[in-house]
This record gives sequence, C-alpha cells and structure tokens, in this order.
Amino acid sequence: MRAVSFTYKNRFVLVDEIDVAVGLVTLNDPPLNLNSPASLLELWETLEKLARDPKVRVLILTGAGGRSFCAGSDITSCRETAGRPANRAFSPEAAALNSLEFIGKPTICAVEGYCMGSGLELACCCDIRIVSEKAVFSRPEIVLGLSPAAGGRCRLRDVVGPARALEMMYFGEPIDAVDAYRIGLAGKVVPAGAALAAAFNMADVMTGKAPDALLAVKEQARRARMRAPVGKRRREPEDGAGFAGHA
Repeated sequence: MRAVSFTYKNRFVLVDEIDVAVGLVTLNDPPLNLNSPASLLELWETLEKLARDPKVRVLILTGAGGRSFCAGSDITSCRETAGRPANRAFSPEAAALNSLEFIGKPTICAVEGYCMGSGLELACCCDIRIVSEKAVFSRPEIVLGLSPAAGGRCRLRDVVGPARALEMMYFGEPIDAVDAYRIGLAGKVVPAGAALAAAFNMADVMTGKAPDALLAVKEQARRARMRAPVGKRRREPEDGAGFAGHA
C-alpha cells in the first residue's frame, strides 16, 4: 500500500500527496468528469497550491470512476456563460489550462475511458500521457457547430502536428488508443484499468532523479517551445493571468 502523507478534498478536485514527492490530482465528477467553471476554478486553485509546494516534485492528473478521464465541457454550464464577454466566460478554463501547462514540475496524465474536447485539452497540457487500451479521444466541437477555444487549436497541434490536429478538429470523429499512440498523442498504452498504476511507476522513476536536473529539463523544454518558429509555437498564458510558482 502506498503511503499518503496528506489528502485534501474539494467538490470537484481531489488531491493526494503520495510518498511525499508525487502529487495525485483527480477530476472528481464521475462518471464523465465534465469541466465546468466551478470545477476548473477548483483545478486552477489546486494547481497553484501544488506549484508552490516544494515537497511535490511530480504531478499525476487523472479522472475518477474509470469510465472517463474527462469527456469535455458541461454543456449546461456553457449555456450559463453564453452571452458573457469571452474573457469572463472562459477565464476559469484558460486559468486552469495555463496553470497546468506552465507549471514548473513534470506532469503525467493517466487516461481511462473518454478524453474529449476540453478534457483532451487538459491531457495535451501534460508532459506525458499514459492511456488505457480502452481510451477514446476526440475534439467533437465541430459536431456542435463550435470551434475549440482557450488554446485548443494550438496545444493539440503541438502534440500531434498540424495535419493530424486539423483532421481531428475538422471531422470531430473519435480515435482509439492505438491510433492515439500512432500519431503521438499517447506516450504509452497499457491494459484497461492500469493507466494510473503505470503513471505512478513512471513518477517513481522520475522522483529518483536529481531534483534540479529534472526541473531544468522542464524549464529548458518550455523555453525551447516558446522560441519555436511562428506556427509551431505555443502561446504564453492567456487572459493576462499570472501564475505563482512558475518559472
């Protein structure tokens, strides 16, 4: 049994610090773990705390219930924000995504089941994606007559390349774990139910490395990404949000 040094619980996001050095963040609104302004605000606040915690050296992000990592945005909450200025409507989403993408610690995403829409966006913010053989990925916004927001067009492109990203966004069709691995969206495919255990095994290896070297690799990779030619570069954090604890 793994030792848990502390646990704190919000409504939508659970946090466990495992073996001191590994922080486990669980999206906790099963069965689909849909994103809403409230859940994204909790996620952002949680990531900000973990960014400042010197004991936590690696983060794992996963979803509760086993049926879904995150199946996208809660359409009801989207209706509630309709008509508001864009920077207000999407502020919690942009804040959470930026905080995850630019956090100064290695991040691993453990995916079981559906990973769609803004859920796929969260996965793309992580450094490494370990996925179950039953995982399903898509950017289905086009089916609803929408376009991916809050950086959705950029992060997926950076992970799988422009052509693959456009194909997923133009058609909105799901792909399975095998195809996700083939196009570089998944770093590793494991049996159903084993994604989190595989993420822990990887995190254990990472925490055994020299802390300063591990953080330097993360920072150098981020800086190299930002210096990439126009069209291959991720944007700086959006909406003017500043994130404490990030280099």
